[in-house]
Amino acid sequence: MPETTPTQPTDGAFQRIGVVDNFYQASAFIPMSFALVTTVHENGETGIGPHALLFPFSISKPHSMMLISRNNSGTATNIRRNRKCALNYVQFNRDHLQGIANMGYPGMSLADKEKTNPYTMIDSPSPGKAADPLFPKIIAEAYQVIECTWDDRFGLHEQTDATGSVYDGHFNLLIDDLLVKEQFAPGIEKGEIFPNMPIFCGFRANRGFWFAEHDTPFSIPLPTVEGMEWRGVFYMANRIDANVTFTEGACRKLGGIPQPFMRDALKGIVAQAIADGVAEVDEAYLAKVNAARS
Repeated sequence: MPETTPTQPTDGAFQRIGVVDNFYQASAFIPMSFALVTTVHENGETGIGPHALLFPFSISKPHSMMLISRNNSGTATNIRRNRKCALNYVQFNRDHLQGIANMGYPGMSLADKEKTNPYTMIDSPSPGKAADPLFPKIIAEAYQVIECTWDDRFGLHEQTDATGSVYDGHFNLLIDDLLVKEQFAPGIEKGEIFPNMPIFCGFRANRGFWFAEHDTPFSIPLPTVEGMEWRGVFYMANRIDANVTFTEGACRKLGGIPQPFMRDALKGIVAQAIADGVAEVDEAYLAKVNAARS
């Protein structure tokens, strides 16, 4: 791959580019993440399909991912038949990229894909999934796996072109389980450590699949906005446990807790709420907790 400078000059004039099929790589520069999607084939074996057109779709309940795939791909065919899949996210490893590219090339047989697969396939650790013949194996080397079940109520997979043919497979994938390797779990909220996530830059001009790796992630300070303290508490509190929510009023009351101790304090309140069978922490329940602790 040719080397380029970190930042290319952008002071030239704009040029109009025609929008063609697969425009995201044939007409534009759009960096993408990708996942190795595992599904179960008709013979019962787990297959792997690399997919870059895969992104968060419903960010509130029911949480889901959107997968766009060729209508006749092995992944699309298997999801329609079994309704289940696993999205395996792997770290950047230059030695594995050729195998990923080979597995993503249309027309390769299952046997050839198996030969080029550089990863180890294991049963899911999620309850009931290892015993389910329709649920695929997952990749042991993945830093993150999102296990999903297809929800076809939107009818997105039935979109057709002018001839009546289904041109793309659009799959709304409900998230059953989200698995993250333990060494990366602290990075979810605290940003302490990040996996080396590969970047897919597209298939261009029949010259192959282009990839890149990123530098160490860094943070930019939040702006100073009125009410930022309680809004930050609200954001953090409502992401500790899906079964316990915090009201705005309760979070305003908690804004005075020093930031280094905030998450532990919120976890303590959540634990108490679960013990008391309380699903919503409001000002009245918070006052009750504080009184009991006093």
